[in-house]
Amino acid sequence: MSIANDTVLVDADGLIAYCAALFADAGMPAADAHLCAEQLVVADLRGVESHGVVRMAIYLERLRCGVISPRPAMNVVRQTRSTAVFDGDNGMGQIVGQAAMALAIAKAREHGEPAFVSVRNSNHFGAAAWFAEMAAREEMIGLAFTIGGINHMVPWGGAEAMLGNNPFAVAFPMRDDIPVILDMACSVAARGKILVAAKEGRAIPGDWAVDREGRPTTDAQEALAGFVAPVGGPKGYALTLTIGLLSTMLSNAYFGTEVTNMYDDLLNPQNIGHLFGVLPISAFESLDTYYARMTKAAAEIRGVRKSPDVERIYLPGEREAILAQSRRREGLPLGAQTWRELEDLGRAAGVDATDVVKR
Repeated sequence: MSIANDTVLVDADGLIAYCAALFADAGMPAADAHLCAEQLVVADLRGVESHGVVRMAIYLERLRCGVISPRPAMNVVRQTRSTAVFDGDNGMGQIVGQAAMALAIAKAREHGEPAFVSVRNSNHFGAAAWFAEMAAREEMIGLAFTIGGINHMVPWGGAEAMLGNNPFAVAFPMRDDIPVILDMACSVAARGKILVAAKEGRAIPGDWAVDREGRPTTDAQEALAGFVAPVGGPKGYALTLTIGLLSTMLSNAYFGTEVTNMYDDLLNPQNIGHLFGVLPISAFESLDTYYARMTKAAAEIRGVRKSPDVERIYLPGEREAILAQSRRREGLPLGAQTWRELEDLGRAAGVDATDVVKR
């Protein structure tokens, strides 16, 4: 059923099962296939379409041509009681990231102190919030950093892309409320949003990107061939550089000229790096005190005097969580072009899409 000429309404659980079947057809174990599919669909549910099922085609292509390992032999190559270097063996970033964050959480739980895990030989890991929220569910503050899979941002003042749009997330647990989750890249808009607009034939805002000559553009295709614009100008450049260094310099993952293009290079593994951290709240403060202060802080932020025409003040991550709840009940709208691409992938793999679209 279509809710607009360019939108198809799908069932979230059905879409997870469908995408999991596609990943399994590409050689992934069933549990890993389901985890990857769930993370992508959850991103769409939260309104983060740039990191949702729009990425299925490139993930499957990279798996099938052998540039990503569907069954990685991940291992810890170096560790202390509160740190580790984790080798993802070129596995899917979602799988590698899940294992690495789980290791950080386990270390923090065992020793009651902060823990950090750096990662090498991984791939694009999807939405960073997924991993930070893993820690929040365990009453820890979670941090997730990664380098992008494409260099498409110039150093401030430069005319050559040398940086990815490196995202990070921080999640604060709440008691009886939605976690506070900051999840952002360092550009005005994620490149994935430009990718979605290009697939759907839509223009983009003029401050999102520049073309190959450095001129602002509203043409999504020209933007994909050019560079994303850093948020806050030189501050955004400095931030993306910092996130890139945190994600790579502790694990020997690739940086700068070493980074290949995940869409154009289907021969060489990317050696994407991540850094995951957890701060167990009980190592610093009693849980009751922390939660009481977080509740008070949230109430104060939400309770400020509002600007004209503003009905509600939201905390970071709150809009996304509310939207996800609504879309689980009412259906998940996908761009028609994205859905057609998913159908084509299913036909090629012999996977039936009949039960995904809501009737």
